[in-house]
Amino acid sequence: MNKERISYKDEALSSLSRGEWKKALQSFKKHCDQEPTDLRSRLKMAELLERLEKKKEAIEEYREVAESYAGDGFLLRAISVNKMILRIDPFAIDVNARLAQLYTEKSRESKYLRPLPHIPLFSDLSEQELRSMLDRIQSKNFLKDTFMCREGEAGDSLMIICRGEVGIYKQSLEGSEIWIRNLGEGDCFGEFGFFLDQKRHASVKALNECDILEISRNELEGIIKMHPRVKQVLQDLLKKRVLDFMLALSPIFSSLSLPEREEVLNRFRPLKIPEDTFVFKGGEPSHCLYMIQSGEVEIFIQGRRKKRVVLGRLGSGHLFGEIGVLLNTPRMAFARTTQPSKLLELAKEDFDDLLRLFPKLQSVVKEISSKRLSRMKEILSQESVERAKEPMV
Repeated sequence: MNKERISYKDEALSSLSRGEWKKALQSFKKHCDQEPTDLRSRLKMAELLERLEKKKEAIEEYREVAESYAGDGFLLRAISVNKMILRIDPFAIDVNARLAQLYTEKSRESKYLRPLPHIPLFSDLSEQELRSMLDRIQSKNFLKDTFMCREGEAGDSLMIICRGEVGIYKQSLEGSEIWIRNLGEGDCFGEFGFFLDQKRHASVKALNECDILEISRNELEGIIKMHPRVKQVLQDLLKKRVLDFMLALSPIFSSLSLPEREEVLNRFRPLKIPEDTFVFKGGEPSHCLYMIQSGEVEIFIQGRRKKRVVLGRLGSGHLFGEIGVLLNTPRMAFARTTQPSKLLELAKEDFDDLLRLFPKLQSVVKEISSKRLSRMKEILSQESVERAKEPMV
């Protein structure tokens, strides 16, 4: 029996490769009669019905496949199949309403049975919000090793992975391309361009053949206007991605693996600091270190007659305050915001724990701290020379 089932599918694929659509359809029908849960084969059968102009039968098969996917919690695959129905019949608008209803019902049932797979953007939406989203989505297909977008390009649409896996890459300050992470079914990208500057902030490459659902900026703004909660879902995602990029590009944390970076990320506490506010002052105990998420922080020391000597101005992604924490000494400098800033605070206890967990961090942190100490001594030495010249002026 098993050999017979396999032969039907093999016959179908062989006929399909030769362009013999009718023969392929017959073989797929025989296979699907025996294996009705093989949704990929049923999808191939629906595609063949469409090619052979049997549109009514194709739509019916597509509908059954979409509902089976949705019932199993594979919402994005179901959405992709629905787009195939709408390609044949643009007036079949009821398919999205039915899909939203079915998925919502299954989600309620799953609270008491087996949880459905979590989809970051869709799982938290109500039935009405989900239907609004489905009505505005366009589907795209990308072959393996093709770039969906490149860092720096114009782009403000949101893309959701329906099938396949993509790699996210970003350029470092030195110009090299750094792998950030892989994303799979249910993940979305493009939120930077939507919220920030209508540009792609990373390059995205298809690691295998991918089906992508895309929502344009205008359509997404329309959804947010009707359902403001969608914006919060996206903003939460944006915050997580910003931090993800920062750790991946950080001179200190870039050497860590993805799970290790996530462990580090969980230790940070977000802070909002107004403009012209001291983060810490020289001489204070060193209880924590900081990473700048956005804004700017000026680092300075007080020289002779409390003259301010600026050591540097740090922007997004930079770490500061680590010297006192690492050496167990009071603060050697002052840190003050020059504009409203968002910081990530890491307590000394957590930092010490991370150094124990990931010993490779110790050498990196010591190297960076050593460079900063040398720079501080150099500036202080220059100030001493200037002070010596003062009586001669």
